[in-house]
Amino acid sequence: MLGTPATANKKALDTDLGKFNTTRINLHRHSFKTPTVRFSAKTAPYMHNGVFATLAEVVDFYDRGGGSGLGFDLPNQTLPADALHLTVAEKKALIAFLKAL
Repeated sequence: MLGTPATANKKALDTDLGKFNTTRINLHRHSFKTPTVRFSAKTAPYMHNGVFATLAEVVDFYDRGGGSGLGFDLPNQTLPADALHLTVAEKKALIAFLKAL
């Protein structure tokens, strides 16, 4: 679970309960299957709800610590909540790598 925002303004958590709708296991609340990153440069928009239009937005979301980094209360977030503090060059290199897949 990453804590995907509902809209591009990132002020609210998406209300889709994801895998929880099927399993009814609280740990699965807001969880979604992680797709392959292969061809990710050609599969925009990103996330289950299409909230991110570019790979740069996705990288920024992860760099900030996912939903917890945006300030959402997510006790089951699987992504570490602390920021990665990637440099601009590191972000560009990561996006270039994703485009090469």
